[in-house]
Amino acid sequence: MMKINEIENKANIKYLEKNYGKNILPLSTFQNEYIPGSEPLEILFSWKRESTFSEAKESFFKAVEHYNLFSSRLIMIDDNKFALQYYTDGAEFNYLPPINATFDSINLDDIRKMVVHVKTLPGEPLLAVTIIPITGGAFVGISCSDAIADVFALILFCFAWKCIIESNDFPPPSTQRLFKGNPVSFDKIDKIFIPPLSELSKEIQNRVKSNEKKTYTKREYFTDEFLNEIKNNAKSENEKYIISDNQIINSFLLKKYHDIILPNTDRIILRNPINLRDVHPDIDLLYIGNAFFDNTTEFTKDEINKMSIPQIAYRLKESTTNTRNKDYIKKISYLSKYGVEFKTDIIKNYSFYNVDTDIVSSNLIQLNDPESLGLSSNLVNILYISAARTSFIMLKEKSGSMFAEITSGYPLT
Repeated sequence: MMKINEIENKANIKYLEKNYGKNILPLSTFQNEYIPGSEPLEILFSWKRESTFSEAKESFFKAVEHYNLFSSRLIMIDDNKFALQYYTDGAEFNYLPPINATFDSINLDDIRKMVVHVKTLPGEPLLAVTIIPITGGAFVGISCSDAIADVFALILFCFAWKCIIESNDFPPPSTQRLFKGNPVSFDKIDKIFIPPLSELSKEIQNRVKSNEKKTYTKREYFTDEFLNEIKNNAKSENEKYIISDNQIINSFLLKKYHDIILPNTDRIILRNPINLRDVHPDIDLLYIGNAFFDNTTEFTKDEINKMSIPQIAYRLKESTTNTRNKDYIKKISYLSKYGVEFKTDIIKNYSFYNVDTDIVSSNLIQLNDPESLGLSSNLVNILYISAARTSFIMLKEKSGSMFAEITSGYPLT
């Protein structure tokens, strides 16, 4: 695969130059490093309104009109440098035969197996929708590349789609990083932009292969009594140990599961995604692209075993506070006409997610408190969210029970 600037066909270069910022958006520095070939984001939700195939599809495309990043494909614009191409046919829509059963009688694992997955590779659809009608409504599975949206933006898309099919109003998305031009047909792009996997780098090929490995999951529930007891113990241990529920849960899980999840390392990094919408003053709360940056906190296994839960939690708090600092966030990132960009200097000292040493911890408890995000209390009934191969995801059930879902490449006992 030759570089674009080495290709004799000058029309391809002119096409790129003409359409940059219109129907072509280059990926950010970070996205180019870790997105191609990575696992997609996946969400399973439901709506409780019976709808026909035409109603579901029409409402879906109305949502796509608002969130037009979801009608895109990945193209290779240089040697392992990628961009989004705004396509008319960039999303895959699947409407499966109806199941004669109610929500309560269906096994979600069986539904999850029916969801169509996307590949984050050049030329492939970056969004796949699977609708499974049942008695009283439908299950909806979405598989989406991280190149076009993070989990927050994907949930906003699901919320808008649900509102459209139920004839309810919803807030329009931010205009930040919307395509300025018109979508083009997929068959109009030269094959030079969409090389097969065999022509991509070894790193991307290995990333695709590693995503095929089996994972194991388990839930841990946490009562208010347990969390309050830890907070009281923390104050007794050290007056400065004022820690949150999320920090306590992470610390408890690290002590209990680090040897199981990461058996072959003495150095563990906990990665907490920071939503830049909450921190960066220039980024709209309804921004629809990818707006996360990982805070990393490093421990040795010996430290985790010796430290108390309050000690671990306080280190996490200090680390996260440093990253969530507005001045720091503005120092490393900015909003360009192409969306959120990270300054290239930080990538020299930044370590990307490593399945052998890192655990990704995501706090998604706000999904059950959408009004705190400025959204309707009737957001979407999220039934499943995909996770990194080694991860903790904090969630809350409608009954109020807080739990963490642990994901591992090794069996969890």
